[in-house]
Amino acid sequence: MWLEEDKHRRWLVGGLVFIVVILAFGLRLRLIDTTGIWGDQSFTLNTAMRWVNGGEIPLAANKSSVGVMNPPMIEYLYAAALRVWPDVLSVAWLTLAAGMAAVGMTAWAAYRLFGWQAGLWTLLLFALNPWSVFYSQLIWNQTMIPVFAALTLVSLLLYFAVSPRGVYLVLAFVGAACMTQVHPGSVMQLGTMGLIGLLFWRRLRVWPLAAGIAAFVALYVPFLMYENGVGWTDVTATLSLAGQPSAFSRAAVLVSLDLLHGKGLLPTAVLTTPLDSAMTLLFSLSLLYALGWGAQQFSRRRQDEQAAKNSTAVIILLLWLAMPVLFYLRSAVYLQVYYVMGQWPAPFILMGMTVAAAQRWLRQPRRQAWGRWVNLVLVGALLAVLAGQVVMNLQIQTNRLSENQVQIRHIRQTIQQVNQLAAARPECSVVLISEGHQIEISRLALLREFTRVPDLLLADGELALPLPQPCALYLDARPGSRASRWLAETAVPLPAADLTIQNETWRFYDLPSELMQVTIGEWVNGRQPDHWTNSAALAQWQRGEWQSGAPLPLTLLWQVADQPPHLTYHIGAYLLTTANEVVAQADGPGFDSIQWRPGDYFLTWFEISVPPDLPPGQYRLALAQYTWPGLERVDLVQGDNTLFIEEIEYAGS
Repeated sequence: MWLEEDKHRRWLVGGLVFIVVILAFGLRLRLIDTTGIWGDQSFTLNTAMRWVNGGEIPLAANKSSVGVMNPPMIEYLYAAALRVWPDVLSVAWLTLAAGMAAVGMTAWAAYRLFGWQAGLWTLLLFALNPWSVFYSQLIWNQTMIPVFAALTLVSLLLYFAVSPRGVYLVLAFVGAACMTQVHPGSVMQLGTMGLIGLLFWRRLRVWPLAAGIAAFVALYVPFLMYENGVGWTDVTATLSLAGQPSAFSRAAVLVSLDLLHGKGLLPTAVLTTPLDSAMTLLFSLSLLYALGWGAQQFSRRRQDEQAAKNSTAVIILLLWLAMPVLFYLRSAVYLQVYYVMGQWPAPFILMGMTVAAAQRWLRQPRRQAWGRWVNLVLVGALLAVLAGQVVMNLQIQTNRLSENQVQIRHIRQTIQQVNQLAAARPECSVVLISEGHQIEISRLALLREFTRVPDLLLADGELALPLPQPCALYLDARPGSRASRWLAETAVPLPAADLTIQNETWRFYDLPSELMQVTIGEWVNGRQPDHWTNSAALAQWQRGEWQSGAPLPLTLLWQVADQPPHLTYHIGAYLLTTANEVVAQADGPGFDSIQWRPGDYFLTWFEISVPPDLPPGQYRLALAQYTWPGLERVDLVQGDNTLFIEEIEYAGS
């Protein structure tokens, strides 16, 4: 009879787990191609695809929000997916698989430690959490934290609280190496690992510890090679940042709670406040229970082996939860939820453990008269909260359909359209006009590697417009910009190829060879160019009307005369007195010098902010080029490093 009941229960639990897994997968699959793509994703995807296309292995990824380079692990993960299917969506599928793996590992660990009920509730709470679902769809470095945080924490729990098998400790170090690479903000958990090792040093074995450390270092070798090549500048910058003054803040506590809430993803939802309040209450009660029960188990550890394992698991979970909060109590950076994402999956295990313990307590014989009804109320309330989170997830995803941002589906559509147009005009270059003047920050940078166009050019439509030879196809993905207006007046529109991206229309233009030469000829109008030693030459310029109190507009046409050095240059436009004192200036990158090609032309736009109280008199308009960020002036071929282009008589306001 007992065997039959046990078998029936296993089938029931297995069926519930299957239903939850299918629900979790469906939530993560729904509208997966509607998550955003911006500069960060473009750069990391582009870098990974460049390697897939035969380029060099990346030794670093993109630049972090604090200005230092990220390690390259994210590139290797993306490249693995792209080698299987060279499509942006493959990386979204990788993110989905990683999110599901994090949920699965966490639920399994809760089951091994605290029983099947704890495992089931942990599975539900983690699988339906709004941030967990969202970060299982979004392509971003940080969204890979949960799977590696789960791998690290679960491995530590199994090694120290279940069975000290060497493979668990090695996996913990592997997970830690990957976790700290995909987002270095999780590095404080290395301190947690060290503290856990000190507290439970009797369980440590030499060979798995040595193997784990070796695996950790090996996974960091590419980044160490990069840092050695750049003189350890990022390490120096990080140490400098750590030494900056910072104020005490409770932000770390608040963002930790935000990871359990949906408000940050759906602030206007009617049910957000009560659902978030319910999760805050459950988490708070779970902390109290973990502290009390953990202390009780710790006091019995010498007499009861299971109590020793229980107390070890609770201590590890609480440390894993507390260290990120303590680390960021004094912070010099504005905290976002992903800075403490390394806490996962500890909160869900603690909550699952607490709910399971409450159910066991209510089922005891002396509470049988009323415990069953209270248990039904408890289960009903929790299922109502979880159902509310399902509805919240669906609404978050539906709202993305109308959000004003470039999404995976838009990028895939754009790639297809660019490939079709470029195939019909293989002799012409393709230029993408969007936001971001450099390949590293352009939101369309990934098209350089994901299209079949060999030398695709990128420009910020407010700063510059390339005029590659002999002809060009343009995608204007920045409507209303200076480049957009110039193309509308000069180039040939291709309305059949236009793309509708949310509330914008991205237009394609053709600038055939004949029109290109006529346009440049009209601009140059016989003027002899002024050459700088970096191969850039000023072919012509146009100044707008000088109006008192208004910026002075200046348009410059440049020609790339020869192969330029592989350096970054900026351009400075200056309004000077006759004594060459700077009255006003405008500086900027113009068209990214890394993309300069011999024979090409490009336009740049500047607005010089003239002081409104400038006295009447004689002034000079001048140009210069300089390296960035070195600020070393580039010489003119004829000598000096400043080109004076006009003498202006200003009559005053």
